[in-house]
Amino acid sequence: MSAKKSAKILTSTLLAAALMTGTTGRVSADIGDAIAGGIIGGLIVGGIQSSQRPRTQTRTVIVDSGARQLAREVQTALNHFYFNVGAPDGVLGRQSRAGISQYQAYLGFPITGQLTEFERQVLVTSYQRAQFGGPQVIQVSQSHPDGLRGFLLVVRDEMLGRPQQPGTLTAAAPVAEPAPQATAAAAPVTGMPNFVGSGGRAQQASLASHCNRVGLVTSANGGYTTLGTITDPGFTLNEQFCLARGYAIADGEALMAQLGVVPQDVAAQCAGLGSTLEPQVAALSLQSREVVLAGMTQWVLTSGMSTADLATNARICLSSGYATDNLAVAIGSALILAALGETAYGELPAHHLMQGIGATQRPDLAAQWYRTSMPVAEGMAVSFQPGPADRNRLILAAVDMATGAQPAAAAATQPAAPVTQPTAPAGK
Repeated sequence: MSAKKSAKILTSTLLAAALMTGTTGRVSADIGDAIAGGIIGGLIVGGIQSSQRPRTQTRTVIVDSGARQLAREVQTALNHFYFNVGAPDGVLGRQSRAGISQYQAYLGFPITGQLTEFERQVLVTSYQRAQFGGPQVIQVSQSHPDGLRGFLLVVRDEMLGRPQQPGTLTAAAPVAEPAPQATAAAAPVTGMPNFVGSGGRAQQASLASHCNRVGLVTSANGGYTTLGTITDPGFTLNEQFCLARGYAIADGEALMAQLGVVPQDVAAQCAGLGSTLEPQVAALSLQSREVVLAGMTQWVLTSGMSTADLATNARICLSSGYATDNLAVAIGSALILAALGETAYGELPAHHLMQGIGATQRPDLAAQWYRTSMPVAEGMAVSFQPGPADRNRLILAAVDMATGAQPAAAAATQPAAPVTQPTAPAGK
């Protein structure tokens, strides 16, 4: 009896050891696959059952990669329309459900935190069309009180079979059930009236459209304004603003290609940066350059990222911000670079302040940024090329003329755009 019992124990021990070895190999393989594929899966290993025979049960639960991709697509689209849900990770957690609820409230859908197929189609279709661009997207972005977000309402009505009237884009976005939106957006500042509507966001000019118009005038004039042909300092600065924007976009796209990242994913993640830096971007319109950079430097010190990585990411987000017309991201990224000692990037906040695009128009504050970012005496190399060799002197001369720092013989009485007085044949 004792020998039989010993044999039974030995057999059970060998069986358990074999099962443990097999389970360990399976776990290692699954972890390796998860790391290699970037898929977050759940590995649930059952214990040894003690019914009649010892038994090991292993269950592997893997989140479907297709479902994760759909969730990531939803998160990216929500971020694009300013329903900030953080970095798209393919997991619709609490933050994503909150963003979905805000989206549902805005469009007048039942607020559940979970998308129906129709609600998802409206969101994703709107995002894809917004990415593609076109006259309708630009028109809605410029004319709707909620900016680009208003495009969601246009797509919703189209998919419901309620096409918009051509001249009613600014007022054609009433939410079917306004009560949830009104309560969600209430919370006014004590004692301060609100004349901009419950959306809480003033209309923002499109820099992309602005630069398209500037480019047309430049082409009609036969080329860029030079130091010897300045007649309209404001337009001269616009030309250099748009040139710098184009350079920043190209520079960031080159970095994205090197790192193998997709612009759509970059845009979604950089949108979160724009939300984080809202206080610093707002300060740009109110405080001196020194105060703004002091606050920005403090943020850099507490970011937990090396300065080299910060600079690379800021250049990428600068590009993405300008490419997607997310000016909060673009300005915030430029401020990071300026705080890191990339002084020439201070030219960008100066342009925003001078033109009143993405910031309050403050020529006085703009002049501080211009003069510190491009000291001619030092022969400082400019960050934004191609451009004239004397670009720094050209910009500073235009700044002096625009702010009255020096006599502006021609410009003082010449507010019109230079298209009325081309200096070279059209079509360079």
